[in-house]
Amino acid sequence: MAESPIAQHHTTSTPAPAPAPAPTPTTASTPTSTDERPAVLIVGGLGYVGRFLALHIHKNNLASEVRLVDKVLPQLARLAPEFSEACSPDKFMQADASREQSLSKIFTLSSGREFSYVFNCGGETRYSQEDSVYSTRSLGLSLALGRECARRKTPALIEFGTGMIYKSPSSSTISSGGCKESAPLKPWLKIAKYKLQAEEGLEKLAKEEGLRYSVLRLAHVYGPYDVGFLARGLCLARVYQSMNRDMKWLWAKELRVNTVHVWDVCHAAWLAAAWCAENPYSTVRERAFNIADKGDTSQGTLATIFGSIFKIHTGFQGTLVSSFARFNLESVVDDLNDEALQPWADLLKDNGITNPGPLTPFMEKELLKDCDLCLDTKRAVEVLGWRVGNGREEVNEEAVREILYSYKKMGWWP
Repeated sequence: MAESPIAQHHTTSTPAPAPAPAPTPTTASTPTSTDERPAVLIVGGLGYVGRFLALHIHKNNLASEVRLVDKVLPQLARLAPEFSEACSPDKFMQADASREQSLSKIFTLSSGREFSYVFNCGGETRYSQEDSVYSTRSLGLSLALGRECARRKTPALIEFGTGMIYKSPSSSTISSGGCKESAPLKPWLKIAKYKLQAEEGLEKLAKEEGLRYSVLRLAHVYGPYDVGFLARGLCLARVYQSMNRDMKWLWAKELRVNTVHVWDVCHAAWLAAAWCAENPYSTVRERAFNIADKGDTSQGTLATIFGSIFKIHTGFQGTLVSSFARFNLESVVDDLNDEALQPWADLLKDNGITNPGPLTPFMEKELLKDCDLCLDTKRAVEVLGWRVGNGREEVNEEAVREILYSYKKMGWWP
């Protein structure tokens, strides 16, 4: 059986997490007797983006108070050691923020202060769920928070959206830099459909009740402990490596799957909150910011990286197979999962992993859509002053190896 690539890369001490960007000039960086730093509420604070946002704020000493709200207890959230202080029990409140009766408790601080910044990192993140799941857990949550923030006149509510709400762009749009915030909207995933409905609902609250909000339309987010888009591909690559088989991708290598590192999402979110608090503009286009790295990641980019790390041949299915898949995607995905799940289980067993965590090669049909995720981020750069961190301009082999090592550190990776 082929060896996992992690052992070939990390043989000594655990690396420190990627550095968070420096505090923004608009925010005080040290406490004072009259602490003017914002009080911060992170809903979904133990989720993937939420925990990194908490760590970003903690490392840079950006907030006077932080409250993390989540339905999951910290003991069950699979938190890595570096999150222990940022996500400590004294900052945590277990509650369901989509329930109106929970909001008074969530928004009440013992200090008597009001939250200046509210970040909605919550909602359903799994793909291919029933509409009712997204309606209740995502749309319902966004609107409940929007109403409460409007009532309390919160200076900034930051909604985490998705770039998959745009109509798949034409080749000319891709060559000119991707979808701008004003591009035609046509969500191509269920999760994106409800993200768009959330944006529309928040905009209605802005016009009718004065809600101050901004939305970040994200590319595929990756980083240490990632369990999203990249994680599925990495698990599949490990399976194909163990079987000494080529890893063939559907569609073409040019299909865009733009990416952004989680640290850069956190930096963008903080900048957006400060901007939102100062600039209550009036339209969705003006409130939205695309967030992606500079690499214009494509399937070809990932295939090259995976091939190098796992020492396997990667390529793309021919036109005939891709055409068949376009009209029989459910059957193709079922075959893929049947082929991958048992070898993955064998890998876990052979490597003595009895608690594999959240990783799986299981692929949902929605994740294999033949649609480009290609985002133009000029507005975030020009308006927010957002910049991608040094070394994170594009997803690369080093970043992917860091992800794999984080899995190994948690005991998830075979």
